Amino acid sequence: MIVGLLAIVLQGAAAPQKPATPAPARQAPATVAPARPTPAFPVQLGVKLTPDTVTVGQRFIALIKIHAPPGATIDFPTESDSAAKATATATQMIGKPAVQTTQDSTGVTGSAAYRLAAWDVDAQSLGIGDIVVRLNGKTGYVSLGSQHVFVKSVLPADTTKRIPKPPRSAIDIKPFDWLQWLIALAVLIVGAILWRVLVWYRRRKNAPLDPHTTAEREFARIEAMGLVAAGEGEKHAALMSGVMRDYLSARAPGIERSQTSSELLASADWIHGVAKGLGELLWRTDLVKFAAARVLPDEADRLGVAARGVVNAVEAHLVEQEEAAKAESRDAERKAA
Repeated sequence: MIVGLLAIVLQGAAAPQKPATPAPARQAPATVAPARPTPAFPVQLGVKLTPDTVTVGQRFIALIKIHAPPGATIDFPTESDSAAKATATATQMIGKPAVQTTQDSTGVTGSAAYRLAAWDVDAQSLGIGDIVVRLNGKTGYVSLGSQHVFVKSVLPADTTKRIPKPPRSAIDIKPFDWLQWLIALAVLIVGAILWRVLVWYRRRKNAPLDPHTTAEREFARIEAMGLVAAGEGEKHAALMSGVMRDYLSARAPGIERSQTSSELLASADWIHGVAKGLGELLWRTDLVKFAAARVLPDEADRLGVAARGVVNAVEAHLVEQEEAAKAESRDAERKAA
């Protein structure tokens, strides 16, 4: 693109190019930069803007060409001049220029392509500093202060006809009511806690009791029935004996609920040394249950007490064995460690 633009400029740069006369309504701003000496040797300047009319902020290309006598050096500025940097709405240079220098029999030709953007309307200077040309120890400055780009406004021709919209009413932002949500959250938390307590209570209530606790509860229930005082000593003895059998089948190894008294005594011979009088108790309650033998109130109480004594004696023996087994296990673990 730069090479094509350079060719266009070279065709029309045989003589110094005069700046275009601006329209009466487009007066260029006054240049405040201090004057510098112009070259004491012939120099030709050519400038082409693409496009030459832009809108605010629109980028455009400034293609600048300098033709000087043979042996001259041409230095193009690479930054916006100080006046442009000091003004926020001045034309600003975007990036670095693309510079090219060629020599032939007629002299030296330097070309530079600048990317620029103007930020104010009407005729605006390019914001490019002076071009320095040196020849035989002499230095001359070529000013671009007379070069301008026209920036057209995008506003209507007569802005007084523009009727602004009425101001909008202030947005009423109501504070969020957290109270109802906090109350709902508290209710959910309390409900969750109550639910967990209810589940725990049901599990605890429905949890199976150990055999000894169950037996003690049944003994107390039967005694509270007052069967002996009501003349039903046989029923009292049979029920108490049945609770004892239930306990032994659940707690003592080798004993089952369906065993007869003889089978029970034969399958758990170790129990004779623990529960003394178990054989007589089983024989007497069998007579009551199967032979309809009559028992006196005192004997009924004695059979009930004997059944509870067997349960407590067996429980104490089994607990002692379990504690001894745990102690041996701990000793073995310590030795292994």
